[in-house]
Amino acid sequence: MTKTLVLFDVDGTLVDTGGAGRAGLLRSFRDVFGVPDIEARAAEVGLDGKTDPTIIAEIALAAGLAHDAIEARYAEFQRTYVAALRHELAREDRADKRRVLPGVRTLLDALHPRPGTWLGLVTGNIEDGARAKLATFDLNRFFPDGGFSSDHPDRVEIARIAHERLCRRAAVRFAPERVAVVGDTELDVACARANGFRAVAVASGRVDRERLAAAGADAVLSDLSDLDEVMRALALSS
Repeated sequence: MTKTLVLFDVDGTLVDTGGAGRAGLLRSFRDVFGVPDIEARAAEVGLDGKTDPTIIAEIALAAGLAHDAIEARYAEFQRTYVAALRHELAREDRADKRRVLPGVRTLLDALHPRPGTWLGLVTGNIEDGARAKLATFDLNRFFPDGGFSSDHPDRVEIARIAHERLCRRAAVRFAPERVAVVGDTELDVACARANGFRAVAVASGRVDRERLAAAGADAVLSDLSDLDEVMRALALSS
C-alpha cells in the first residue's frame, strides 16, 4: 500500500476564526508595547499566508517599534498573544463569526481512519496558536503533528519540518510525490512546490481561483465540500 501524507494549512483552509488571530495580535501589541493606536497603524498589514514572525515584524514596523525592542520581549509577547487569542476565541459575542469551513469535517472524517493515509499541519501559526484555534472546533484530534512558525519563520522550511516529523511518527518515508499540501494562498502553493509536494489550493480564503492557478497549484478547488473532487485532487480514490 502506498503511504500518503496530507498536510493542511489552518486559517482559510480548515477554519475561519472571525478575525480572532488579528485581534489577539493587536491586543498584544497594546498590552506589551503600549501602542494605543495599533489598529490604525496596522490596518494595511495583510495576514493571508504569512507566518506569525513575519506578521509581527510587519506590524512592529508599521507601529514604529525597533527590531531590538521586539526581540527583547518576544517570549513575553508570544505568551501574551496566546492568552489574548484564547480570549478572543472564547468570546460569545463573536461566536457567529467563527466556523469550520465547508466540507472540512466530512473530509477529515474520511481521511483520518483511511489505511496508509496520515494527516498533519503546515501553518504560519506558532504551535500554541494553531492548537488554540483548532481546539475551538475540536479538530486537534485529527492532527498528531506538523510544522509551525515556532519551528521556523519560513513556510518552505515549515513544510519540510512537517514532512520530517510525520515520517518519524509514522515510521515510514513518505515520498515527496505522495505528500500533498492543502492551503488557501499562493504561499501554500509555493511551499509545496519548493519541497516537491503536491499543491492542492482551495479558494475558501481571500485568494481567488485564478491567482491560485497562476501560482502553479496542481489542483484548485472552490472549497472542500465535494469529497470526490477533493480525493481526486489529492490523487486518492474515494
